[in-house]
Amino acid sequence: MKRATRLQILVFAAVWGAAGQLHATLIRAMELGELVASADAIVVGKVVSHQAAWDSQHRKIISTIEIDVEESWKGTIVAERRIAIVQPGGSVGDIEMTVLGMPIFTVGERSLLFLRGQRQFQVAGMNLGKRALAWDDTGKRWLVEAPSTDGVVEVGPGAKLRQAQRRLPVPLNDLRAQVRRAIENPL
Repeated sequence: MKRATRLQILVFAAVWGAAGQLHATLIRAMELGELVASADAIVVGKVVSHQAAWDSQHRKIISTIEIDVEESWKGTIVAERRIAIVQPGGSVGDIEMTVLGMPIFTVGERSLLFLRGQRQFQVAGMNLGKRALAWDDTGKRWLVEAPSTDGVVEVGPGAKLRQAQRRLPVPLNDLRAQVRRAIENPL
């Protein structure tokens, strides 16, 4: 066997073996203005339920997350309305389907959500469009946590992809003002 052929087989075997272990979703980082422009609705709400079930063909698991809307910043959703977010993934019995990059919801959590859709919603920008709220007891205010940067990339010098930098929490009132400015002055 020629040396080049052996090398090709080894490279193929290494790539084939690694392919079974690779699990990645890359999401392009989005600035706030871009996220606002891509959303049909922007709301602050509380997760009241999370249900997962098989689709009609029993091929994939779909989760339905119900949100009680507390504030509406963009779109036609009104406060004190319950909406549903539908997304792939979830657990049914002993089977779990995970879609990397999709936001994770927990009953009882409050979040700022950038949504697409009219009746059933999806989170815009995958996990970038869900930002958890946390109470700052020292400042007596709600803070908006930055979204996870796992799998989020931005273009760096020389057009090279790099891991997006995690940002600091922002007071809810400050982010509300930034979103309103972005709505008034779209990209």
